[in-house]
Amino acid sequence: MTPQQRDHVRNEVLPKWQQMPPDRRQAIQQRLRVLQNMPESARKQRLNDPDFTRGMNDEDRATLHDLSHLHVGGAPDPPNE
Repeated sequence: MTPQQRDHVRNEVLPKWQQMPPDRRQAIQQRLRVLQNMPESARKQRLNDPDFTRGMNDEDRATLHDLSHLHVGGAPDPPNE
């Protein structure tokens, strides 16, 4: 992760995450578990699938998108993917 990405997560994503109600956090966590071991191309496709993000507001979708690139608990992407 670049220094700018780390700053974005630390200063914007994490504070939003900490202020979210538990039900919204749980909805995002459930989707992150689905995404965690996917290669980048499959993850992008899933994130752009309206059925996958159904019921989420714009802020939740943005948070999901940001967190999906952290690979929390997942394997890193292979080079050049």
